[in-house]
Amino acid sequence: METASSEIHARHETVVDAAPSTVYELITDVSLWPVIFRPTIHTRVLERSAEGDRFHIWATVSDGEVNTWRSRREFDAAGLRVTFRQDHDNPLFGLMGGGWTFHPLDGGRTRVVLEHRFNPPPDQAGARERIARELDHNGSVELEALRTVAALPGGAGAWLRTFSESIELAGPAEAARDFVWDAGRWPERLPHVAGLDLVKGTGGTQDMTMRTRAPDGSTHTTRSIRVPMPDGSIVYKQTRPPRMLLGHSGCWAFHTDQSGSRIRSTHTFLMDPAGVADVYGPSVKPDEAADRIRAALSANSRVTMEHASRHAASISAPR
Repeated sequence: METASSEIHARHETVVDAAPSTVYELITDVSLWPVIFRPTIHTRVLERSAEGDRFHIWATVSDGEVNTWRSRREFDAAGLRVTFRQDHDNPLFGLMGGGWTFHPLDGGRTRVVLEHRFNPPPDQAGARERIARELDHNGSVELEALRTVAALPGGAGAWLRTFSESIELAGPAEAARDFVWDAGRWPERLPHVAGLDLVKGTGGTQDMTMRTRAPDGSTHTTRSIRVPMPDGSIVYKQTRPPRMLLGHSGCWAFHTDQSGSRIRSTHTFLMDPAGVADVYGPSVKPDEAADRIRAALSANSRVTMEHASRHAASISAPR
């Protein structure tokens, strides 16, 4: 870590067992970040072209608090570099910028360099030390995750899946959203939820530890952070996913038009080859594992959506 009079500089690097172009593509596609990088909860692309993009990101810091900001990036595919900068001051970090550089090495490997520059917020005691800690923590965590995902056998795409499902609501979308957001009552409302601990955070976020009951009667525990979006949707990221997953994120969306109201559940998950082998057996291929995981996620989502629809219907029923 090197510091200047007002600006903080940080540099982290690692060697990845994958080609520079592979690592470059993982970094330029921010839609994948919630299932790759542990701190990233959600990303929303605002603009994108071959030259760069602009996106909104929600991510945790080391104490678990969710922070959000907007960033602009410039892509240099020929030079294997991505530069970024915030387009506004961040209350936690001040003004941030930096870049990713991907250096080819022998054997098809890549040396990845992540650099940050911060101007700390003025008149905040301990800002420089806090930012330095966050940079060291998140930088190390992100590079470790990148090293794991870039080296997945067959490429990350072989282990990545996204799917969506929706149902028509029997009542108003607002009531269905209230049902989904009121997760503290899920143990009494949803048959697959064996228990749930909910902690409310800043900005209306939720930190949710849930014990889910499987059809065979076994239970497993996951931990998620949920964030309410301005459009009424609810996004989430499992910070403690099941053993067979490296990452899992999702979204509950609610829509009303002249034809009626609908609820949609979207899941994105990245499988862990070692976890898949442990849970399903070493002979199970990625497609078969993905089908099993999708079936389990779909079953729970559909039960939740159906109960949300019944709740909405009960709210709108004449009394």
